[in-house]
Amino acid sequence: MKDNVKEIKPTKATQCFSYEVNMLVHIIADDEATAKAQLDEKGGIVTKRDVKLVNTVTLYGEDKDK
Repeated sequence: MKDNVKEIKPTKATQCFSYEVNMLVHIIADDEATAKAQLDEKGGIVTKRDVKLVNTVTLYGEDKDK
């Protein structure tokens, strides 16, 4: 290899998957404000979950094994 030529680092392809998720979540609480706070902090009981793949994009990064 010539002195002024730099070796290109090997790349490893990874993918980014984007999903649209619709859920039905139940919260047991005394009032709506408490329920909203609990949902934001701890989550709730998921009884229905619909998942749809929206997009997939190939990403490239350096191969860390080498």
